[in-house]
Amino acid sequence: MLLSPATCFILDDGAGRAVGYIIGTPSTTQFIEKWKKDFIPTVDDQIVPKPDASTEDELMNRDNVKDLRKSVYSGECSMLQSSPDLLEKYPAHLHVDILPEFQNKGHGKKLIDTFLHNIQELEAGGVHLGMLASNENARRFYERLGFQLCDAVLDDGDSGEVGRHGHAICLVKRL
Repeated sequence: MLLSPATCFILDDGAGRAVGYIIGTPSTTQFIEKWKKDFIPTVDDQIVPKPDASTEDELMNRDNVKDLRKSVYSGECSMLQSSPDLLEKYPAHLHVDILPEFQNKGHGKKLIDTFLHNIQELEAGGVHLGMLASNENARRFYERLGFQLCDAVLDDGDSGEVGRHGHAICLVKRL
């Protein structure tokens, strides 16, 4: 919320308890610049070691945590960062999460509709998101909302598939 407060929304259960959120930005490029300028200097490298730092903590040496450490210090937050043309077409990106007991009640659609309306007012012409390729329920949900698989090769052809990078896929939507 620090870097893009106008595009972050919390879902509560009616009693003030947060049960979901949608966070994102109308401009991934501007977000990354702010991340590097305003956020990275605040990271305590004793808590989140720099990617090249050796550590005795086994958790910090797991591959997925190493990837996270790299992202924290580089500002990598989007599969489209290395594709300027795609990032221009789909400049906004989002992350959404809702507790399981509050899913399938229309809350996700409302959060996404609110976010999309907001970024349209901020003049974003498109949006993208990354998700696990194996999460078929989430993919069907996003497709019902008009998202589609990005039709570009995102992993230098390693997977042999468009829209895929490792275990993740990129979905896009024009606004």
